[in-house]
Amino acid sequence: MSILRRRTFRTGASFVALAGVLALSLTVPIPTIPDEGEATVVRVVRERLPGWTVEHIDRSWEGAFAVVTSCADREMGFQYRPGHGLSPNSAWLHPSDAYTRERLASVSDHWRHLVWYGDPAMVPTLSCEEELAGGNETAGKRSEYD
Repeated sequence: MSILRRRTFRTGASFVALAGVLALSLTVPIPTIPDEGEATVVRVVRERLPGWTVEHIDRSWEGAFAVVTSCADREMGFQYRPGHGLSPNSAWLHPSDAYTRERLASVSDHWRHLVWYGDPAMVPTLSCEEELAGGNETAGKRSEYD
């Protein structure tokens, strides 16, 4: 009879310990290390688009990042895709709409493609203040992220 009681006690104690570990795992935050790629994208976007606020940045497919920036009531959404045939620290830009395409074309390092090079001779920028003062015909259009 004592063997049966020990086995029952061990089984009960195991279930209590398992429940405790489960409760602990649900309440304790999971430690994460900073995402170096995301930090680099935020730094580049802030350098190229001074005054714009980075609203969202998420990892996307094939090493790309989905970026949403805002300036007053204007938003731009685009994919920032580093590498893929470009030199280190360079990235392709894939806008989500025509407004964003037009704005990013004005700060692209290439005359034909939307590209930001890692070490350009000149860094074209589109500041939030310039965008608000510009008053162009596409100003005020909202992106699909509204």
